[in-house]
Amino acid sequence: MIVLHLGDSIAYGECASRPTRAYPQVAARALVADGRSPLETRVVAEPGWTSADLAAAVEADKTALADADAAAVLIGGDDLVQAAVTSLSEGHLHRQLRAAYRRYARDLAVIAAACRRRGVPLVFCTLYNPFPNSPLTASAIQGLNDVMTQVAIRLGASVAPVDAWFAGREPLLIAGYRTGRLEDVLACGRAPVHPNDLGHQLIGLGLAAYISPLAALRHRLGSTAVWHSRR
Repeated sequence: MIVLHLGDSIAYGECASRPTRAYPQVAARALVADGRSPLETRVVAEPGWTSADLAAAVEADKTALADADAAAVLIGGDDLVQAAVTSLSEGHLHRQLRAAYRRYARDLAVIAAACRRRGVPLVFCTLYNPFPNSPLTASAIQGLNDVMTQVAIRLGASVAPVDAWFAGREPLLIAGYRTGRLEDVLACGRAPVHPNDLGHQLIGLGLAAYISPLAALRHRLGSTAVWHSRR
């Protein structure tokens, strides 16, 4: 079985104490324990990538999706960072966010289309909020998750509610967590936004439960039939 993980610094494994504790590898071990062996994990992710960067990488790398049995996408945090930075110079944060949401929807559709062409079932992961005590951040991330859910419903992809898994447990799951306010970015040498080992474990185990039935369905029904069966 081949599982592809697509994303940014979180999928890359940022703040995991070692590579084997990053969530793609946690998910791999859970899937092997579930009897799906042998298993190959592929990761297409880089720190700082936006959804546009990921969509371009998926389009350019024709081998990434080859023979994959399932794919999971966790992307979007840097889309919001980019919108916030742009608003500092150009103003109108809400306008920048709306533009970011439109781009995000287009990019997710590109990624989903690439998966669909290869018959690879896809799981979108919602974003957790590393700053749950900042209303602005909560609103921006909820907006992005709403866009993701709408795209997933339209295209027939699954959604793993990572935001719900983290909600109320952020101090335990986020590396360097302080007050849960956006001001922590200025107070820390490194923004406290990435999962710690426990956070990566939670994502990996949760994702494995979504990936396993999708991969099994792909084997049972065939590649293109998976998407049609989930509409």
